[in-house]
Amino acid sequence: MQQQQVNIDISQAEDMGCEKCGHLYFAPVAMMKKLSALLSPTGQELKFPVQCFQCTKCEHVLEPAAPGSQ
Repeated sequence: MQQQQVNIDISQAEDMGCEKCGHLYFAPVAMMKKLSALLSPTGQELKFPVQCFQCTKCEHVLEPAAPGSQ
């Protein structure tokens, strides 16, 4: 299966600030998740990190987007 390459002009993209303070800069952080054995595809409890972003000014963490949302 061949991956399609998409060219995006970043100058056309809108800046997205922190929803709490409006600051434009974020740092990557990880949120830990736990999935019960009943819901896990392996039948065992799973623990895993999910990447999200934290405002560098007020430290508000943006919740990670659910797959397929937006």
